[in-house]
Amino acid sequence: MHLFRVSAMLGLLAAILLAAGCGDDSSKNRPPSGSQAQKPEPRKERNLRVFHAAGLTALLDEVRADCRKELGIVLSTEGSGSQMACRKITEMKRDCDLVMLADSFLVGELLKGTCSWRMDFATDEIVLGVGKRAPNAELAEKDWPAALMTDEVHIGRVDENLGPIGYRTLMTWKLQELQGTTGLYDKLMAKCGRVVDDVGRLTPLLANGELDYAFVYRSSCVGHSIRFIRLDDAVNLGSHERDYSKATVTFQKLKTGQREDVTMKGGPIFWTLTIPDIDADKPTAIEFVNWLLAKKAEAVKNNGLRPIKPALFYGPAQKTAPFKDLVKQAGDLK
Repeated sequence: MHLFRVSAMLGLLAAILLAAGCGDDSSKNRPPSGSQAQKPEPRKERNLRVFHAAGLTALLDEVRADCRKELGIVLSTEGSGSQMACRKITEMKRDCDLVMLADSFLVGELLKGTCSWRMDFATDEIVLGVGKRAPNAELAEKDWPAALMTDEVHIGRVDENLGPIGYRTLMTWKLQELQGTTGLYDKLMAKCGRVVDDVGRLTPLLANGELDYAFVYRSSCVGHSIRFIRLDDAVNLGSHERDYSKATVTFQKLKTGQREDVTMKGGPIFWTLTIPDIDADKPTAIEFVNWLLAKKAEAVKNNGLRPIKPALFYGPAQKTAPFKDLVKQAGDLK
């Protein structure tokens, strides 16, 4: 009898252990918690090809890391003079997703048939950039034409055929002549010993002292920590209440391999952007533009640009839809 009880107890214990070992362990099917939780798959990165005016280099560099982190967009940027940025598309037949230029006029003139709209998103002004070792700096603050005329001063400028800052520099000189500084234009043309491709090549020359003075955008000086002297509103192309049209400059554009003259009238400075109608990643470009102007407005300001809110849209009204919270229809693209 005693053996029977022991045997029964051992059998019951074995059954319990068997049930415990073979039963359904729900913990095996339960998703891990805390740090062991399954992470979502990383967002697939997209590449955005941007041809831009050299004056926007500092801004795009500042937002580059955040753009990748927040949007998963990798900026592939190429800075140059604005005319050259247009020629990369029209003459060199290169693809890009977004074009950002220093002069809104160029979209209708150089990108006609390629881009059907533009968005003017910021304003700027011409200033006198002061080099690291510039002589006559105190005089320049009071009378810049006189300061620039001395023999020891070295001046540079951008080629008017390659970048808007080039022909705008010449406009500034002509407007200053109209203020009574007779002969200034010819004197400065003769004195400029350095003519470069774009404004991005002028700022390093000012920073390292190779140039004493150059006419550049305010945004370029702010973005690269260059000392600058403000010019009168009558000549700096920065006031939208002024008429600058008395100053005209002719530059050359390429058309089917031939050079063609384009005559520009002076006008206020607008920074503009557009997306090519074909061979562009429009969804990615649109997402970036909305993010830049809505979420990174402070970065735009910090780089010396004055954001336009709402931005001015020129082109077919239906194409404003992706930017409806940022723009207002301002007219047709001309």
